[in-house]
Amino acid sequence: MRGKAGAGLTGVALVALALSLPVGFAGILYKSEQNDAFCVACHLHEEKFIRFQARPSAMDLAGAHHASRQLVRCIDCHGGADRLMRLRVWAVAGFDTVRFLSGRYVEPRGMRLPLRDAECRQCHTPIIRETAGSAEAPEVRGTSFHTIPDHRTVTTECVACHRSHTLGEKRRQFVDPRAVRPLCRECHETMGEEVSG
Repeated sequence: MRGKAGAGLTGVALVALALSLPVGFAGILYKSEQNDAFCVACHLHEEKFIRFQARPSAMDLAGAHHASRQLVRCIDCHGGADRLMRLRVWAVAGFDTVRFLSGRYVEPRGMRLPLRDAECRQCHTPIIRETAGSAEAPEVRGTSFHTIPDHRTVTTECVACHRSHTLGEKRRQFVDPRAVRPLCRECHETMGEEVSG
């Protein structure tokens, strides 16, 4: 009898241990991802991290976000804007950690979980502050892409134009015309309009 009770306790202890490991890992991961140096240890080259931390003159969009008064961290953009994406980010981080600890980690050449508009809209909603008259102000005008009413139906992802870790100019909001012009031409050449810039 005593052997069965001891085996039962051992089984309970093993189940408790098995359940506590993921919770403990998640806690460690959550605490670690708050530190940009932890993220950069695997995911960014030193050159990009130096740009990210450059102050007061940002050299890329990620650096401009970090230099803002809010001191945006890597995880603020790359952590996922909703629960499903957050779980996906943690799953990738978990697999990457296992690969790293087993000596089989290779830095990816691209993002396995690219930023979506949802991540940008965590802070950038509305995209353009509508200030002409009322809070609704549908006729805000200007020369910026986002202030032209006809562009409100364009479904191009934010990151197609706003590339976060690419050198750029602050006066152009770090939008690289070489990347953007082909996107503009998709509509404007079929409309018979010239693309400048």
